[in-house]
Amino acid sequence: HPPAEDVVGALDLGGASTQITFLPAITIDDSTTRALLRLYGTNYSIYTHSYLCYGQKQALKMLMASLHQGSPSPQQVSHPCYPKGYQETVTTTDLYDSPCVRAPSTPSPAQNITVTGTGDPAACSAAVQKLFNFTCGANRTCGFNGVYQPPVRGQFFAFSGLYYNLHFLNVTGGQSLSSANATIWQFCTSSWEKVQKDFPTMNRTHLRDACAANSYSLTLLLRGYKFNHKTWLNIHFVRQVTNVDAGWTLGYMLNLTNMIPSESPQRVVGLQRSNWIAATVLLAIMLILIFCLLTVICFQKKHSGYENL
Repeated sequence: HPPAEDVVGALDLGGASTQITFLPAITIDDSTTRALLRLYGTNYSIYTHSYLCYGQKQALKMLMASLHQGSPSPQQVSHPCYPKGYQETVTTTDLYDSPCVRAPSTPSPAQNITVTGTGDPAACSAAVQKLFNFTCGANRTCGFNGVYQPPVRGQFFAFSGLYYNLHFLNVTGGQSLSSANATIWQFCTSSWEKVQKDFPTMNRTHLRDACAANSYSLTLLLRGYKFNHKTWLNIHFVRQVTNVDAGWTLGYMLNLTNMIPSESPQRVVGLQRSNWIAATVLLAIMLILIFCLLTVICFQKKHSGYENL
């Protein structure tokens, strides 16, 4: 049973949703965000919440839709998170095909939209932040969109999309927040020609989205979950924990199949090394004596048989 401050929190970023779970230092005021967990004979009251539609894939769709609706021309979109010089054509049908993306009040027929990257990290960050509502009610702490959240506490494992996004730019090795910010800023100012040259084997879509994905990850962690320059160092971006891929599906499966032991295992009392040696020697001596005894008995029986003959 580790001390409460040693319990590790979890940060997950999937395609459709994102989750945060940790053991807070204060009582959880909102019962809808509280989960009771009994593990190894100890009860834990943990904070947990899943934000639907704030997974990376859906968030980037919402970002594109927001830029489209704010564009002076419905057929042209300037994307500050895409590298300068990048251009593609998308359709409004593909853009608004998700329940997470709010379509315009007066939907227009399917049409093509020309998306042009401008490589502007400041404008990219500002556009990403518009996807969130960071205001909280009076006398209430929250994450974002008005959802209650106590202050983050302790160490955290960040995996799935959070790991892959920052690992792509090599900032998962315990770098400071300032260093991570500078690396992401520099990448976001690179041209499409340069990023293709620097990452020739990278998938085109992933390379296009790398700036947006990293800007979104930082906004989620800092503005959404309320990490800061100090607590940032408590986040450990990992793909595996003890050689096992970390992800919500593994935890869900373990919980659903009751493979997480609720009670502490029975204590097995072992012998010290010297006692094991003594016991082994004693057993060997006993086996030798038994062998000698059986040999003597067999010899006496044979000798008695000869005498009778």
